[in-house]
Amino acid sequence: MLGAEELRWIKSTANDLNNSLQVISESAEGLEKAIRGNAEAERFLTILKSGVARAVATTQTIVSRGGGEAAPAKVQELVIPATPNSNSSFEIENPDGPRELILVVDDEEFITMLAKQVLSEDGYRVISAKNGFQAIEIYQQLKDSIALVILDFVMPVMDGADVFAELQQINPNVSVVLSSGFAEQDRLRGMLASGLRGFIPKPYTQKKLLEQIRQTLDALHAESA
Repeated sequence: MLGAEELRWIKSTANDLNNSLQVISESAEGLEKAIRGNAEAERFLTILKSGVARAVATTQTIVSRGGGEAAPAKVQELVIPATPNSNSSFEIENPDGPRELILVVDDEEFITMLAKQVLSEDGYRVISAKNGFQAIEIYQQLKDSIALVILDFVMPVMDGADVFAELQQINPNVSVVLSSGFAEQDRLRGMLASGLRGFIPKPYTQKKLLEQIRQTLDALHAESA
């Protein structure tokens, strides 16, 4: 049970954070006018505003539970515009592998390296992203080639739930398996109800990773047959 002093600190800190988020949101609106017409800049600004919107909602929940009042920030629901003509290039591990192309999204370099090694040695082609921004950029360009996305839940700015929602904007049938040592159960259930294909708890073993991926891909192939 939190004491009165702790509750006052939570309310004060959450209100300060809420005010800062409102400043960021208003600044983003001004920046949006300045970069209008630049598809790449507009896309990343949209992702930023989406992250701010979720942070605002979380902050307001904290404030309301603590008995404080938070003024709502003016952040609207937006859809990320596609950039099919982007000139970005990405490195594919094991490009001549006989198996499907897998996108691994994780901000932990060691986990990414491990997953790439395990998958490529088993014949998969692998491409990786270190954050949600990069994952969305890669998927926009390679969505017709990527068979499955292995997505971390806990990442900075955009967590797995946010990235999953953005990927579904690009392709409502995107195949995603969540991988994390921590996930809010309510949000995980919501993602599963929205089409998430599975969940791999961290830390996972080589056997568990390969089994989950193969089971998911085989199920997808059976559904499309």
